[in-house]
Amino acid sequence: MRDIFIFSAVLCILLATLRKPQIGILGWLWLSIMNPHKEAFGWIYSLPVLDMIAGVTFISVLINFKKAEKAMFHPIAIILLIFYFWACMSTIFATSFDLSFPRWIYFSKTMVFILLMLLFLNKKHWIISSIFVFVFAVGLTGAKGGMFTILTGGGYRIWGAPGTAWGDNNGVSLAVLMVTPMIFALKDVLDKKILRLSVYGTSFLSFICILGTQSRGGLVGIIGVSMAFFVRTKHKLVMGVLIFICGLGVLAFMPDSWKSRMETIQTYEQDASASTRIIQWNYAVQLANERPILGHGFYARFHQPLYQKYLTGIDKNRSVHSVYFQILEEQGYVGLFIYLLLMVTAIVSAHKVSKQAKQRDDLKWASSLLYFSQFSIVGFAFNGLTINVAYLDLYYYLLAFIVLLISHVKMELAADHTKTSQQTVLGT
Repeated sequence: MRDIFIFSAVLCILLATLRKPQIGILGWLWLSIMNPHKEAFGWIYSLPVLDMIAGVTFISVLINFKKAEKAMFHPIAIILLIFYFWACMSTIFATSFDLSFPRWIYFSKTMVFILLMLLFLNKKHWIISSIFVFVFAVGLTGAKGGMFTILTGGGYRIWGAPGTAWGDNNGVSLAVLMVTPMIFALKDVLDKKILRLSVYGTSFLSFICILGTQSRGGLVGIIGVSMAFFVRTKHKLVMGVLIFICGLGVLAFMPDSWKSRMETIQTYEQDASASTRIIQWNYAVQLANERPILGHGFYARFHQPLYQKYLTGIDKNRSVHSVYFQILEEQGYVGLFIYLLLMVTAIVSAHKVSKQAKQRDDLKWASSLLYFSQFSIVGFAFNGLTINVAYLDLYYYLLAFIVLLISHVKMELAADHTKTSQQTVLGT
């Protein structure tokens, strides 16, 4: 029954996409994040539904390209383009092209999708629709995981949808942490009280879900976001008291197993999983020092000659478990600089334009989404300290939303300025 329902939804998306490529983009967004067909376990499990929607979307894009509503070019998009170019160069000159190329294909698909978003979703209703899809695709796991954690007393870890890039407990903590601020921002998009209450409830359950993953990276991310909120807010006393109360509540609710696991954040030498990260991070630095400009390319750490040179007899050939060391070894020091510049530019731009949009009642929804999006990036930045998800599509979708929101605000402000100038001229 689940197979038939999902296939029917996909079929409807395909038919609607032929007329409007935006429908295909939203469908692609939903399926690429949530992978609902991977939870059906029937005949649709192996059906390439995402490729089907992508193919029809490309056809519709070619047919309707003249109707594209392009977003205004922004430094975020420029830096992202430069970073992708750098990734292409590191792949061409990769230490192991066979290891690097498949991962480059995955990243290129994400970049193509981002391009389509910026070309076709630059309208208020499409921007809001895409953010709702984004929030729903991850937020459903957050809501279910939060309820499960409450009902079980936090004794079990929360896992995500199978077949996704965020399927394990660490991935869930990261994905839900990124989405939770965006969920909360929807309070200024929805006008009915019951819908706003659902936003608050889902945000709370998502927060509990992050704790329920028992991911140390998730806790680091929560601390980072809390610090960012404290710095940004004008009500520091209230925020400080709220953080303190929440901390006490977490300690009172979560089981001893969770507390013991979180304590290892400060005691690397007492935890094998945590101590091996130090070894792998050192391995990343050694690789980067060999090729500091372009790096070794995607997945180079698994190239056996490099492993035998640096890790034989020290540790197994594991993942790097850090966004920053992952970029460092694969894209070099220059690539890491571009990556960090992209992150900082997105946060600063979102905050700046949010303040501008707040002055207009009709743009307060955009102001709220931009304001909270910066905390989503902060969550990714802190949680990414302990998990290697530098190319996770969710992060780049978030950057695309910020560019679209900024574009919409800038265009509205420019239109209002033009209208005011014309009225001034006519008045004189």
